[in-house]
Amino acid sequence: QNPSKGFEYLYLKDEDYKALPEGTVIAEKVSEGWALSDVIGTNHGIGVENLQGSGKIAGETSAAYDEIFTLSYVTGRSVGIGAYLVRLGQRVIQMKQGPIILTGF
Repeated sequence: QNPSKGFEYLYLKDEDYKALPEGTVIAEKVSEGWALSDVIGTNHGIGVENLQGSGKIAGETSAAYDEIFTLSYVTGRSVGIGAYLVRLGQRVIQMKQGPIILTGF
């Protein structure tokens, strides 16, 4: 319909779904193939579980900014949670070869 509004599911063809190790995804058989509702991964603890730790670090960084002087020193490319933490701290020393790449709106 309109990809700019997002997708309800990701779909896999039968052969792609069957090629995945058992238990790595949760999917439902639909007319388009297999509609993925969850991606589990092959090893516990290396998927979305990591976001919990990132959230804790971001919370502590935000609290520290309100309580003490904080300063970030960026010497290399900073992307993802690293860039977000730099932004939370607000005070930054940034080297020329150390871009901070924030994504999202």
